[in-house]
Amino acid sequence: MRLLLAAYFYEAPAGGGIIVARMLREQLAARGHTVDVLCLDGSPETQPGTVWRLPRPAWLPVSTDRFRQILLFLNHRSFDRHFLNAAWRLPLAQQRYDFVLAQDFLGMRVARNLADRLGVPCGGTLHDTLPQQVEVGAPNAVVRGVLRRLSRRRDADLRPDLCHFDWLAAVSRHVQASAQEWLGSQAPPIDVFHNPVPPAFAGTAAELPPGPLRFLFVGRLSPEKGVDVLVDSFRQNPGPQRLTVIGLAGSLADRIRQAAAADPRIELHPAVPYSRMPEVYAAHHVVCCPVHWNEPFGLTVLEGRVTRRAVIGTRQGGLPEILEGYPRAHLLDPTPDRAQRVQTLAAALAGAAERVQRPLNLKTEAAFLRRFELSTVVDRYEERIRGSLNTRPGS
Repeated sequence: MRLLLAAYFYEAPAGGGIIVARMLREQLAARGHTVDVLCLDGSPETQPGTVWRLPRPAWLPVSTDRFRQILLFLNHRSFDRHFLNAAWRLPLAQQRYDFVLAQDFLGMRVARNLADRLGVPCGGTLHDTLPQQVEVGAPNAVVRGVLRRLSRRRDADLRPDLCHFDWLAAVSRHVQASAQEWLGSQAPPIDVFHNPVPPAFAGTAAELPPGPLRFLFVGRLSPEKGVDVLVDSFRQNPGPQRLTVIGLAGSLADRIRQAAAADPRIELHPAVPYSRMPEVYAAHHVVCCPVHWNEPFGLTVLEGRVTRRAVIGTRQGGLPEILEGYPRAHLLDPTPDRAQRVQTLAAALAGAAERVQRPLNLKTEAAFLRRFELSTVVDRYEERIRGSLNTRPGS
């Protein structure tokens, strides 16, 4: 098969969805399929193989984060038409593809219309709770209201296009439920294709490191990730324990830097190459993901479980299904009361030493994690794509 994978930020600094898109492409190619990519131009890194790059309008900012924020509200029909026409001017218009796979919510409409022009079926992966929670982390109620109104107008226009996909894959049961409710009776088939464990983490479960407890946060420094609550909670507990925060981007970056400067037990580091992340987990005892929103999946939480670390998360979004039945998990109940969140998380941090030592049934863990194995996930994508081709008229 020859596939076109559409992901606007495929070459941007890797986030969870981009990591999955790259793994999926690599594995499908290893099985003998040709997988070309359609993405936006202007990213600092480039990926190998055939990558069709859409030129960005000159007036848009170079910053990937700022560009992504603008796209959240400008991907209405006229804006998408610009990218669709730009894609059609590329040599890909003369290629013969069998299937278009959309891996980026912002490019869903462009991918579907491109599939129509190419005369092939189209599927897509939903990495987001629907409708998207774009107002999360806004500085005040006024801004939240404006963002909510803008996104609802955009989403109402986008919903019909999602209903015309041959099928959609949701990265968690939580995302599946939100999509089915939002799209209603016109929704295409929506199945759960969990994000896979990255190959770098295969077989990386390691012994716990010696010394005092080391807590780990990996992610964006923004309110919805709960990093500010984590730092405040950590500082309430005296002792030799340490907290490592990996990630420098986000609206709370300055605040977290100040906290790290004031407390020598807090270490702040920029993102490290993904191939080195198993080493990072191996040097810590507890993975912290105290999110304050409906986290669609939670790759950090999955990595914590795979490496057999204790995991502290929130009973919200897709996190509970990843930590289902895990003895070393501590799920916090969500609450809008920030002071209560700080106190509850501080208590969880203080009691983490006991949870770190809880025994695991390795057979049970292996059976549970099988659904997250890369080969399992790729099998499902391959089967779904072949099924779409077999049911097309003239197949």
